[in-house]
Amino acid sequence: MTSRVRPSATRQGEGMSDTWVAFMGLGTMGRPMAERLVAAGYRLAVYDPLPEALDALAAVGAQAAPSARKAVTGARVVITMLPDGPHVREALTGPEGVLQEMSPGSTLIDMSTIDPPTSKELAGLARRHGVRMLDAPVSGSSAGAVDGTLTVMVGGDAGVLAELRPLLSVLGRNVVHCGDHGAGVSVKLANQIVAGTSMVAVAESYALAQSLGIDPRLLFDVVSASSGDCWALRTRPPVPGVLGTSPADDGFRPGFRGALMRKDLDLALATAEAHAVNLPVTSRARELYAQLTGKGLDDRDFSAVFTLLAGEGPGTRPPRR
Repeated sequence: MTSRVRPSATRQGEGMSDTWVAFMGLGTMGRPMAERLVAAGYRLAVYDPLPEALDALAAVGAQAAPSARKAVTGARVVITMLPDGPHVREALTGPEGVLQEMSPGSTLIDMSTIDPPTSKELAGLARRHGVRMLDAPVSGSSAGAVDGTLTVMVGGDAGVLAELRPLLSVLGRNVVHCGDHGAGVSVKLANQIVAGTSMVAVAESYALAQSLGIDPRLLFDVVSASSGDCWALRTRPPVPGVLGTSPADDGFRPGFRGALMRKDLDLALATAEAHAVNLPVTSRARELYAQLTGKGLDDRDFSAVFTLLAGEGPGTRPPRR
């Protein structure tokens, strides 16, 4: 994916732009977020195991580091945007973990979506190294990462957030303090329940309408002005030709992969089980996203769940490369 930072990204965080920032994880979300920081004037060192990801950031002015430890050396802020808890733990505490390289008084901002107990544990480990930590997962998909319109859900010390709000405001339109360590990821998992299950509901509505011969654009126009209106419908009608900008219009090229939605719902269900909370709708939605793996579709956008209900068709052609 080629991401391009919108012009409005520039200079929002210029009050901190002389601060060295290290950014680890340059995937679908991380790359445009890192690009926004460069465009805002931050001095940015980046690391990712994929050389092409490093080359892309170096081309826009970031310093590509040969290792994670080299990236964080001298950084006052370290941002991690990684797939899951084990990746974050390995990056921080593994054989090449960066916590021991971080300067006392520096701040770790983990923007990954992981489970609350792991996030709290890592905050404790960071504290023992003299490092401050915020958990700050985001919502808004890759388009929001490019435009800087993400919602950032922050757990940790309110004073640390106040200090770093200018930086986070480069990345997100809504930066919300959710509570102590682990609160940010807790709110993110609650959000993912709504996002994941509502996408399944939208997919089911389109499957039914399709079987009844209803025009998909008409369905969008009616439902988006009715009680069924929701973010999943407005951004991801799961058949091509409705918006022209939906993932379905490009073979379900991912803004947010089905595999990640399954992972997030797994985390939500495990957290709910630990607190004796029953989530039957979430459980069924998670099963459907898991089925995408069996069909080889879990690398596509999570709106591809529609294909399980409606069968293969024109909207399921492979994404353009």
